[in-house]
Amino acid sequence: MMDDFEPDYEPIEGEIPEPRSTIRGSSKRKSKVQSCPICQGRFTNVRRHVICSHLPWYTSPLTACWTCKLQLAQEKLVQVHMVNIHNSQEEQHKFDTLQHGKRWTYLMNGLLDDIAKRIPVKFEGLIKFVQKHSDFSICSGGVHHWSDMPLLKLFNEVNIYKPSHLLHSAYPPTDPHSLLHWKILALLIAHTESGENLVTFERELELHPTQRTKHLVSLVDSHFHLDLYLKETRHSGLPSLTWDETDRHVEIQFLISNYCFPRNWPSSKDRHQLRKDKRLMFTFGIHPRMVARETRRQMESWLSDLEVLVEAKNVCAIGECGLDAQQASERDISRQMEVLDSQLQLAKAKQLPVVIHCRGLSGEDSTDDRCLGVMTKVLEKDHRIHRHCFGGNIGMYRKWKSYFPNCKFGISPFLLMEEKYPDIRSTVCNMDINDIIIETDAPYLSNKGGRTGCPSMTYDIAQKLANLFNVSLMEVACVTTSNVLKLYNIKH
Repeated sequence: MMDDFEPDYEPIEGEIPEPRSTIRGSSKRKSKVQSCPICQGRFTNVRRHVICSHLPWYTSPLTACWTCKLQLAQEKLVQVHMVNIHNSQEEQHKFDTLQHGKRWTYLMNGLLDDIAKRIPVKFEGLIKFVQKHSDFSICSGGVHHWSDMPLLKLFNEVNIYKPSHLLHSAYPPTDPHSLLHWKILALLIAHTESGENLVTFERELELHPTQRTKHLVSLVDSHFHLDLYLKETRHSGLPSLTWDETDRHVEIQFLISNYCFPRNWPSSKDRHQLRKDKRLMFTFGIHPRMVARETRRQMESWLSDLEVLVEAKNVCAIGECGLDAQQASERDISRQMEVLDSQLQLAKAKQLPVVIHCRGLSGEDSTDDRCLGVMTKVLEKDHRIHRHCFGGNIGMYRKWKSYFPNCKFGISPFLLMEEKYPDIRSTVCNMDINDIIIETDAPYLSNKGGRTGCPSMTYDIAQKLANLFNVSLMEVACVTTSNVLKLYNIKH
């Protein structure tokens, strides 16, 4: 569990599925159930189960959503997903040979290559491995489904393979495309060390690469919570946060970790250890929800400690701080305004940007209006502001810009949740991209149903922004990174 509190971003419905004791499928078909060759569960359609549970999402491309990277195993479920999640039946989310064909082939190459390394055999030795290993005898007589024929042809054409036998034949395998049969592929994964990790594996491998220059795409996560992220994921440090694609190398160049819960503020020794990761910058502040929980004496003590912390190396701002009217009394809000005032005074004295958290009341005398009221009394108009996790309308965006022209707006995974927050898309489309910075607020926000957000979602947000502004991912990366550098006065 996270320390202190978990922001109320609405509960995730259906997180824990109800236990099922019956065999999946119609009761009339129970006589037709079969055992899964991997987990030994019993199912009326083993193929669909294996594709969904034991193989990476892209192995059956025709029944996957290529936007969400989600395998559904049935075309009719893909149609339902398009309507429920993407509010449309646009073909852009489905597999398209011209758009996704080569990428799918490279993903399958990467998967087979990694399987070979884990077994271990040479890439070309996988066919003999399957032929000789008795466990694969359950695939005897296996053939590819007729709908897979165009995919197998594509796989051979892109890889410049000339099949020696008929395409539909899968077992015994004679050519690399034989290994793409769902049962053979699942058994191969099961034979690898830590094979369960391959279910989420993605790596593109071009077997006959042409000479091309890969473009470097550098992104920035301008707001996440390292302490809570490591606690939730039980990691000892940040992952690499890099991706190699066909024509580009993508990386999260640096990240700004917000420490806004004083009881979690790292010690001097801990900060020294954290600074070994050269990608990290830090902000320190007191979250408004902490105010109602603590005495005035404790708050004064923390404000005194904060004056020391902001002098530490790699500290680039104060925050997050601000107002939060969610489940707060009028007395609580008044105290929040006092603590915010103190932090703004410190930011002004140290000439540091401020990360503003502002949630709660809308309409007249909104939380935003109250927050701006406190800020305009303390800060100069040109003070640099990071309006954290912005979800307001276009009118509120313009109001913040009129009071603080150097304000930048954090666009979070809310942008990816159109079914839950449909108005954010239209607001973002009417904003100036030069006012936008990308943030994940990890580990709090997750777009794909998981319980833990991750800084890697910076990439997903950047791709979404590129689509909305009709520009390249490279342009989004350059502009949003430049916006962060200017806001936080980071020399790069």
